Amino acid sequence: MSEKTNQKHTPLADGATVVVIGGGPAGALFSVHLLRRSQQLQRHAKVVVIERRRQKFSHNGGCSTAGLQGCNCCAGGLSPRLNDVLHRLNLQLPEEVVQSQIHSITVQGYWKNIELQVPDGREMVSVFRGARPASRPDRQHNFDAVLLERALAEGATLISGEVIDVEYAERGRPLVRFRTDGAERKLEADFVVFAGGVNEAAETVGSKPSLTRVLRRLAPDYRPPRLRPALIFELESPPGVAPNLEGHLHFVEYGSASLQLEMCSLLPKRGYITVVLVGPSIDTLPGVKGNQRIIHEFLELPHIRHLLLPGTQLRTACVCNPRLVVGSARQPFADRVAAIGDMATARLYKDGILSAHYTASALAETLLDRGVDRRSLEEGYAPTIRSFRRDNRFAALVFFLHRVVFSSSVLSRVLYQAVITERKASIAEHRRLEQILWKIASGDDRYETTFRAMIHPATLWLILSGGLAITLRNYLTECFFHLRWEGFGRFTTGVAKEQFETKRAVFRRELAECQVEVPDPLEFERMYTIRIRGTCPAVLRQLGRFGETDRGYFLPRWVRIRRILGQANEVGCVICYEVFARRFSFDVKLERIAEGHLLIYRVQNGFARGGVMFFEVEPAGEQLCNLSIYVAFRFQRGRTAITRLLWWFFQHLFPAFVHDVIWNHSLCQLKTIAETDTKGKHNWGTRNIADATGSGFKM
Repeated sequence: MSEKTNQKHTPLADGATVVVIGGGPAGALFSVHLLRRSQQLQRHAKVVVIERRRQKFSHNGGCSTAGLQGCNCCAGGLSPRLNDVLHRLNLQLPEEVVQSQIHSITVQGYWKNIELQVPDGREMVSVFRGARPASRPDRQHNFDAVLLERALAEGATLISGEVIDVEYAERGRPLVRFRTDGAERKLEADFVVFAGGVNEAAETVGSKPSLTRVLRRLAPDYRPPRLRPALIFELESPPGVAPNLEGHLHFVEYGSASLQLEMCSLLPKRGYITVVLVGPSIDTLPGVKGNQRIIHEFLELPHIRHLLLPGTQLRTACVCNPRLVVGSARQPFADRVAAIGDMATARLYKDGILSAHYTASALAETLLDRGVDRRSLEEGYAPTIRSFRRDNRFAALVFFLHRVVFSSSVLSRVLYQAVITERKASIAEHRRLEQILWKIASGDDRYETTFRAMIHPATLWLILSGGLAITLRNYLTECFFHLRWEGFGRFTTGVAKEQFETKRAVFRRELAECQVEVPDPLEFERMYTIRIRGTCPAVLRQLGRFGETDRGYFLPRWVRIRRILGQANEVGCVICYEVFARRFSFDVKLERIAEGHLLIYRVQNGFARGGVMFFEVEPAGEQLCNLSIYVAFRFQRGRTAITRLLWWFFQHLFPAFVHDVIWNHSLCQLKTIAETDTKGKHNWGTRNIADATGSGFKM
């Protein structure tokens, strides 16, 4: 850089005063970055944060603790990338602030749900951003207050007050007018950072101007980012109301013909569920009555009723209509002033706090390494804003494709099948489709990178070969066996490759302990798992009806199943399969009951003679259990050369996928029936199944 160019820059002087308007995440993180960077450079900077939401909470019998009143109108989900940032900054969240650890993300499409486990080494949590809902007993514990406290610990000064106006003083420095303790005061600064967000109360005649108006007077070229309305509400969730939501972030990708939604999330917290709705029906929301209508209609959607436990009345603890940033500002800076956080930009629909971190750190670095003048900001800070703008263009494409697929019964089924096919064939780190969906749902990568991965030829091939082709095959199989998806939900039953290997080892060990021999080598193995909201006795009660004509599940055309000997769920009972005709029948006998939760059936005759079929029911949490089915056998061999040849052809032409289709359909039926089973305890021999314990196993 030439000497002439250097003279045009105005560096932040040693001992300068920087005023930060807003003590939310953007303002707090900026303060931390600037103070730490100043210390590294052995320079001094005075940071003054003006925050209007600061208040005291009574706590522990008369003592008080500082916090932030109100709410920042945010769902409160902290993404993996944001948690990485917090760890790098040594900003450890207290246990009382973390509301829940997120272990998986469920994307609920029109066809089936796709559950994505949080990868090893990645972390997602939920928090409250402010002091609402008012019914919370721990309102003083919130994320924004923690960040602000850290900024104060780093050396920032806090003024609990409200900014009235900012104007340039005679020397060209910003002059901040604010009200605190009932009195109006002034403070001249070397630089002013606007970090007040975009959800200020609406202006009224005679009221103070909004921060946006104030900034536009100082920076005439400033154009605020585009905004979109959202509806956020907190549902009170007493213990046991929605056990399947604990530790699970749900994204619901569709509403109904009358309730048009583009994005919906349900985030669990202690005693609450935070719901965020975005879509055409929210864009034209007409006030409080409109909120009530939308919330009622949303909670009455069939897939939402099932998710939140049918028949349960949930009360809304608080409701707000924030505006989400869906674009980037133009020229959010001028000499000695700049905007960060939502007033500048944000990632589309994701990571507002992470966006605040990036803008805050970029501005702090620019002030200390370049200067406070507009030219310095254009060179050092503007590229960050342009990067957000570029990436959000790709974000719009990503969410458009995502929405089109998951709101279609056909396309979502094809994608679901492609994901399950890949999940069964590859270990987690090699599953391309799952990684793409994880990045979309969690925001764990740049949108440009995600979009390029979505349209990569390898991705398209996986969808065509593992999705479209297999979906068509399965659909024709369903038609042949007259399997209709009506009157019950559709749920995941496929087991991932690494989980299959782990569970198979467990089953082999249990077989050895029970002294049950299995043919070796096995030539056919299948495993299915489904999570059921209910008790183990309810599931076992339904398994006991496997041979009854009125069982309600496993009813494919051309296949007849009946119990021909013994009593349900008792050792020695025999169930006969007839496929097409008696000629193709075989029997399975309940040979062992292991540890009160594992039914071991042995195939008595037919082409799978000597094989085994497991039914395992294990607790997976409060009012939750997992049902796993494992089928393994070795094909029979003929005694002569001709019969051996015939059996060889049968082995290689055996339509194994038919087994998958029928059991997938049947397990979804069984889940629906078991979840509506309200009978009492089920006694199985001398052992109470309600007391059975196990490790639990989840797809």
